[in-house]
Amino acid sequence: MTDEILAEHTRQGRSTAFAALVARHCHAVYRIAWNVCASAADAEEVTRQTFLCAYHGVDSRPGGNSVRTWLCGIAMKKAAVQRQRTWRSPTVALEAFLPCFDAEGGLEPAGGEWPELGSVRLEQMNVAGFLRKALNDMDEGVRAAFVLCDLAQLPAEDAAAIVEASPEVVRRRVHRARLMLRGLLDRLWSL
Repeated sequence: MTDEILAEHTRQGRSTAFAALVARHCHAVYRIAWNVCASAADAEEVTRQTFLCAYHGVDSRPGGNSVRTWLCGIAMKKAAVQRQRTWRSPTVALEAFLPCFDAEGGLEPAGGEWPELGSVRLEQMNVAGFLRKALNDMDEGVRAAFVLCDLAQLPAEDAAAIVEASPEVVRRRVHRARLMLRGLLDRLWSL
């Protein structure tokens, strides 16, 4: 059955249809929550709240969005609220890892320095931990676009509807996130 048919059956009170929607979209919703929230427990709570909200709001679901986009939008909003409540970590300015160019247009190495790097060798690093911290330190709009497009694999048009921006703005934000992460990884590999 399609998502639309399952949503209609849910509207009619058939709980098995909603269970099928949850099974189909739980992974994408959790992935968004995990990449926005401060902890796995917060991500689990956001996932639960997303599906509760969807179940109770199935009658008022906007008709222009797909069910997946609608669920991802709820997850993003709930995760952002949860993050604001619980996130307390100091941030690192990831803009230092964006590419720079010299007067002739040649690429200069990123000058950013991650505070904890010091003299740590690559073999000793928790690269996934650095990437998670980098994702957490991104500007909210850049992080949201990156999570929706690159991690949840939504088209830019769907992500734009969720973050209430144009698809072009979403694409620019995703590109900015990729450049920052690439600069960070280049810096890590140069150690």
